[in-house]
Amino acid sequence: MKSTVAAIAMSAMLLSMPIAAQAKDAKTAPIELNESALAAIQVRNYDVPYDVLFPATMATLQSLGYMNVVASKDSGTASAETEAKGKVIYNIIWGFGKKKRTQRASIFMEPKGEGKSVLKLRLTILESKSRGLVGAGFSEGQSVKVAEPYDAFYTALGTEVASRGGAVVPAESTPTQ
Repeated sequence: MKSTVAAIAMSAMLLSMPIAAQAKDAKTAPIELNESALAAIQVRNYDVPYDVLFPATMATLQSLGYMNVVASKDSGTASAETEAKGKVIYNIIWGFGKKKRTQRASIFMEPKGEGKSVLKLRLTILESKSRGLVGAGFSEGQSVKVAEPYDAFYTALGTEVASRGGAVVPAESTPTQ
């Protein structure tokens, strides 16, 4: 009888452990934004002329570690990637290959009236894979749908804009879910 009770208690404890671990992960995992909240967090208005916002954005990309920056001041666009973290992988069917993940920032800036500008930021995670060490490759992209990377970029950009004498227009309060 004692062994049966002990076995049931032990089973209950073991079964409850994954649930507790999942609850802990749910508390620490970033909350994914819905489409409207994501669209709202991707846009910021600045009380600076476009001629100040553009170089501040380029400086921010560089200070955050983005590389391969391609920008056009005339069209108001910029794109950049973070350093790739690659590794060699093995697949039973294809053999050895390579896999790397990068984050890409795509930015559009434009003037909005006298001394004001707007910046639209889209962050994407790219995963590139190649089959065989010199084989065909492909990439898959997925939008970043959590607030932290956007907040980090806008905080750094706000600091850079302020150092150039500008100000960030307070963001609308956006829902985080």
